[in-house]
Amino acid sequence: MIMKKFWKTAALAMLTSLTLASCATIITLSVPRTPTLDTSGIKRLAVMPFESPNRTSLFKSAAQYATTVATSSIRATNNFILVSPIVIGPRRRAGQNFDDLADALFIGRIIQINEKTDAHEGERKDKETGEKVKYTYYVREVEVEFTYSFVRSLDGTILGPVTRKGHANDTNEFIDKITSVEVLVKKVIDTQMKYMHMDIAPYTTTVFRSLAKEPGKSIRPEMNSALMYVKSGNYMAARNAYAAIYESYKSMAAAENASILFEALGQTEAGADFMQRVFNETGNPRAQFVLARLNKELQEIAGTSGFRDKTARSPIERVSVTASDEIQRHLAGNAKVWIINKSAAEDELMNSIVDNVVSALLRNGVTIVDRQNTDLIQTEQIFQRSGHVSDDDIVRIGSTAGANRIIIMSVSGTGAARRLQVRLLDVERGTLLMQSDIGERWNF
Repeated sequence: MIMKKFWKTAALAMLTSLTLASCATIITLSVPRTPTLDTSGIKRLAVMPFESPNRTSLFKSAAQYATTVATSSIRATNNFILVSPIVIGPRRRAGQNFDDLADALFIGRIIQINEKTDAHEGERKDKETGEKVKYTYYVREVEVEFTYSFVRSLDGTILGPVTRKGHANDTNEFIDKITSVEVLVKKVIDTQMKYMHMDIAPYTTTVFRSLAKEPGKSIRPEMNSALMYVKSGNYMAARNAYAAIYESYKSMAAAENASILFEALGQTEAGADFMQRVFNETGNPRAQFVLARLNKELQEIAGTSGFRDKTARSPIERVSVTASDEIQRHLAGNAKVWIINKSAAEDELMNSIVDNVVSALLRNGVTIVDRQNTDLIQTEQIFQRSGHVSDDDIVRIGSTAGANRIIIMSVSGTGAARRLQVRLLDVERGTLLMQSDIGERWNF
């Protein structure tokens, strides 16, 4: 009996050990996605009342409710300025232009509402006698179908339509207690519009990446050491460790894990470059698969960046988006940034741009060195007055203030020829990491 219990306990311990060993480490990533409809360039939006082919009270209430839910969902994206449909309606009915009021209209339409309530017979045991008895119960089912689309004001281009169709039901033994058709219709509309934001504006979703396991036993100690960095949250050290393991042993598992950590650090492009080299060196099909996934993510990033460029409300916002996106592409995960405003003449303009860039960097977890530091303020003022501050001086002062990256921003040109100039310096190496070009995207 004792031996039996021993072997049972040993088997359970072995099973537990194997289970734990087989559990993959998961990295959770937030990634950008472009919407189903290309609503780029649309900022001012009028949400028109949902239309209905039927004038019954059921269809009218459904249309009103759908309009309310759609308006709330659109407002929640923070991507549009809502224009009252009241000011659009008269011009639209008169066939007049309204592109001075709105960039587009949101048009919804209730296509159909089908409902039925049926009586059914069931059978169950009586609680007192235990005998089988028959009873009647009622089932109410509702089906709702609707569409929505965008119509650009300038040329009448239609984006969509998106078609949504759903069902809801209720069951009750008492016909007077079963959920009403109107409530079930609203339930369908709520359910179908839950993900409407994914159709109309860029959004962020969560994906999960599983770290690969090394089949070879000889380098498992090094892989485990890299994994400890992951579990402690030190993704940069983990990325470097996995990359070093690949360089030493050409381990595909280490290379894939390094690519995942590149993504986690917001360095997807660098991860794709790394995996391209891995594929060139090894020809491994897994490297090709990971590279394709990274390239797809880069397309999504470019798509959402381009979307933000087109929908910016002003030249300042558009150029600020360009600057923040380009800067972040060249920042390391441990970046501590000092931003210098080099221009004195365009003080209001530059302050707006700096504020926008700082906000974007902070939203992405970048540390910003306090710009109220006395030495930093004096350096910026000298720079603005004379421009006679060398890169070496800037790097020295920035290093003293705790920065490891310095962004120097200024405006060149006059009038319509003005453009933003940006340079990004590496404090530790004293080298230039990024410089804006003369492309149109930097022009105001």
